[in-house]
Amino acid sequence: MSTIRKQLLTNLDVVLSSFFLCITVLVVIVNVALRYLFHGGLFWAEEVATTSFIWCVFVGAGAAYRYKMHIGIDLISKFGPPAWRAFIAVVIDCLMLVINSYIVYLSIFFIQANTLKRTPVLDIPALYVNLALTVGFSLLALYALVFLYRDVRKLLGSADVAQPKGT
Repeated sequence: MSTIRKQLLTNLDVVLSSFFLCITVLVVIVNVALRYLFHGGLFWAEEVATTSFIWCVFVGAGAAYRYKMHIGIDLISKFGPPAWRAFIAVVIDCLMLVINSYIVYLSIFFIQANTLKRTPVLDIPALYVNLALTVGFSLLALYALVFLYRDVRKLLGSADVAQPKGT
């Protein structure tokens, strides 16, 4: 497998989030330009921009969590001996796994409840918009599981816990 393809697959969450952000910005800029220059815009621009932004946010949340870029409160986890910090990290990972898995579970019911719903302008199934919840929170739960495994090994004193590249 080529290195570019491997990098794309390794960073698929970042690539997807970036793609949807680019679509959002491009559609909004084009629509604003059309409104000012030609006094009329694209009738579908708002719906496409909103849908792309939703996907950008939820997939991007997973990517940000993978790189530990979310805002957090370090007050509890920075004090005390290293064993205490490792234990707090495991508790936080467990909470993140449970909460995000539960939201994935609820998002499946949400999608099922809206199976007949369609978007107002483009008339596409709302499933394509609502699926962003499931994908984003699945990524969060997956990364929480990876962090839980790593932090449990660290807590138990495993010397061969290595930080993989990119996480």
